[in-house]
Amino acid sequence: MSDARRRGFLQLVLLAALLVAEVAHAGGGAERVREVVTRLGSAVMAECGLPGMSVAVLKKGADDPVSVAFGTACVENGVPMTPAQRIKIGSVTKVFTAALVGRLVEQGRLGYETTIARFFPEFPDGRNITVRHLLNHTSGVVDMLSLPEVRTNLTREWSAEELIGMAGAQPRLFAPGTKQQYSNTGYLMLAVITEIVSGKTYEEEIRDMFHDGLGMESLSIGRDRTIVPHLSCGYSASTDGTLTLPLMAGLSMAKGTGNLVAAPSDVVRLVNLDRVLKNNVLDSAALTPLRLVGGESATFRGREEGCRYSGSFLDGCTLFMFDDPAITLVGKLGSFPGFGTAFFYDRQSGFAVVISVNNELAISKAIKLGAEILYALRN
Repeated sequence: MSDARRRGFLQLVLLAALLVAEVAHAGGGAERVREVVTRLGSAVMAECGLPGMSVAVLKKGADDPVSVAFGTACVENGVPMTPAQRIKIGSVTKVFTAALVGRLVEQGRLGYETTIARFFPEFPDGRNITVRHLLNHTSGVVDMLSLPEVRTNLTREWSAEELIGMAGAQPRLFAPGTKQQYSNTGYLMLAVITEIVSGKTYEEEIRDMFHDGLGMESLSIGRDRTIVPHLSCGYSASTDGTLTLPLMAGLSMAKGTGNLVAAPSDVVRLVNLDRVLKNNVLDSAALTPLRLVGGESATFRGREEGCRYSGSFLDGCTLFMFDDPAITLVGKLGSFPGFGTAFFYDRQSGFAVVISVNNELAISKAIKLGAEILYALRN
């Protein structure tokens, strides 16, 4: 064999070895993730007696989540929880709505400083409330779920016009930009704004950007009268820990704020938002609390039992600064009667995790588990 042919042969052998090593490393990475999720998740299930839990982990740029399911999806009929089970993800929906707004901004069709008077000319103080205020919960607009009419009739199919009108009839809680207070109304208004600007329904926008754009095949808009295949049952619990059925609430009125249904293995694909947005909050937001008018930091302390963290709302997401484990993450929590979901992204390691539980009172377990999984994968 000539020297040239020998060198070529050796290069091919080396290339093949590198490819084999790369494949082995990828497989080993998935196995490691599965081991961490299974070990930590099993400990949670044994400790708190959850009916069921579904966990998905995906690294930025990858396409195949590691998914592990525990326990039971529907206790009444002994249906096991599987990665295919769909969950009502609650306020994690706000990440999707904020992304739709971001796309319109990137297209030059909407501005963060655009005032809501353009879309809701009759809304009081609308010339002083911007799209950014709605995104960051700094608008001062009352939360529609705090309205007595709504709280006493959660199963009614309230229209967006009704809810926005009732919220507008209430006094502003504070001057826009001066404080931060959670408002579902703001995200209902954002959903309507995206429809006005895009000329499409909210459902069409979600399908285009996420179902088609990011491959979230299980993602759908929740409707009160629609049967959803593979939908997990949801539960609450009495004071002694006995499982009970949750308070019923309508999904339709939660448009843009908490009306999406999906399997965690699809929700975790939010880690690849950069595929559909040039500038997204997961990758670009400063890992520091939001600054209010006057320079004050907008922060709050987590209230969930056993979870020690500080937070700040950022453009549809939340900045989580955990005490134990000591890790800072970007993500979102979602609750809906019967369910709890935690979505976290660790910018340092590139991993994202989604944990969904079918007991609304156990979201604290999902929060802590999510932080522990990402801490373990980082270290």
